Amino acid sequence: MVTTNKGNAIRRIFALLSLLFLIAIICQIFIAGVELFADSSQWAVHKSFVVYFEFIPIVMLVLAFFGEIPKKLRWHSLALYIMIALQYMTVGLSGKFPYKTALHPVIAMLLFWLSIVVLRTSLALVKTNKSRS
Repeated sequence: MVTTNKGNAIRRIFALLSLLFLIAIICQIFIAGVELFADSSQWAVHKSFVVYFEFIPIVMLVLAFFGEIPKKLRWHSLALYIMIALQYMTVGLSGKFPYKTALHPVIAMLLFWLSIVVLRTSLALVKTNKSRS
């Protein structure tokens, strides 16, 4: 498959966004840990920080259609966004279904894992393009 300059640029942007998303997930988990173990006033920071990165997977999904990015990464981008939506849902269920709220940290681990997968795959695509040119 021949990749255009436009495709190469979009793949690099996709990889950069996946890196930013992974860093944001790590920061979010750290903030949650600070809130739980050191300073409970950090809950507000944990709640509000997500708005700065929650739509990155949607941007990645859109870019995937224009950057000759494999379908697998499209699905992964969508899955990242769906997991963020599930995070909101688990917090919303805290009063009615406390045991379902316990899924919140599990989903966070899945977000972390899939973010790494997406980053590694997107970096491999960028590297492959460099070796072809």
